Amino acid sequence: MSDRRVRNRRTPRGFTLIELLVVIAIIAILIALLLPAVQQARESARRSQCKNNLKQFGLALHNYHDTFGMFPIGGTGDRDNPPRVSWQVRVLPYLEQAPLYNELDMDGKLPATSYAASNHRYVPRQILANGKELRMIQPPMMTCPSDGMSRARDEWAQGSYAGSMGSQWSPSFDTACEPYQEFALKRSPDWGKTHIRATLSGIMSRHGAHVRLGDVKDGTSNTIQIGEVVPVCLTSSRASWAYATSVCNAEGQTLAPINDFTTCPLLGPNRRITNPNCEAQDNWNYSFGFRSTHTGGAHFLLADGAVRFLSENIDHARTYQGLGGRSDGMTLGDF
Repeated sequence: MSDRRVRNRRTPRGFTLIELLVVIAIIAILIALLLPAVQQARESARRSQCKNNLKQFGLALHNYHDTFGMFPIGGTGDRDNPPRVSWQVRVLPYLEQAPLYNELDMDGKLPATSYAASNHRYVPRQILANGKELRMIQPPMMTCPSDGMSRARDEWAQGSYAGSMGSQWSPSFDTACEPYQEFALKRSPDWGKTHIRATLSGIMSRHGAHVRLGDVKDGTSNTIQIGEVVPVCLTSSRASWAYATSVCNAEGQTLAPINDFTTCPLLGPNRRITNPNCEAQDNWNYSFGFRSTHTGGAHFLLADGAVRFLSENIDHARTYQGLGGRSDGMTLGDF
């Protein structure tokens, strides 16, 4: 056998162009098949963390109740009353955030120079040891990881969870944007501005009503205490986790349907809009509703500490309003 024939027999055969294109096409198809599965797995993990955040809040609220004999108040009355913090600030020690809480001037003993501008005793504007105001700090459990837009805006750290004032009468500035008032179980005072339990539908009020477990007469497993919100549906300060007059304090209500995104223009056109004439973020009948970026519904913490995912198709007039009220005596359907 000649040397040339031996060399030809041993020369490896390479890929043809067609074979290479077929391989690339197969790899592209596999990536296209795997990518949605990877994204779904990541969202599942984010959704699980979001649910876990609410479980942490549930434990914190009950530990607070064990210590003080009541749930934390949502605000201290008028917006000018110090320390002007949300209930979430009050439970920081029970969320493994005691070092942060211990820095706060809850009793108004620090000089005015410890606050930004002229906001003395306005704790969200207190300057902390790291040089930042409290309003700029973002503890990780305050936001749902599924909401990629729920971080800081205008130097206000945002929050994804709101205390529920329940099925509360809540007039907006535009009477044309009040389609859900007929469902309200409590019709006074407006927007939960009360420190009197009897006039509050839910568990948390904007003006510091003292609510205890014994006041949840419909049963703790049938009463919403906290629900998810989407910060971009509100102005930046009204989505602050630390501020006394923010939705994350105690301004969530069950009047608006779950996942109504009417006041959420930053989310784009692919959202559930029930009234396109009421997209302003100060149309509170819509903006103070519970919503999430999860498909089909939102997570809620019930007063017994359980976390439930409620469908956006829940019976709105009875079941959802009944879950909002803590002592209305309504018979609930499946949820």
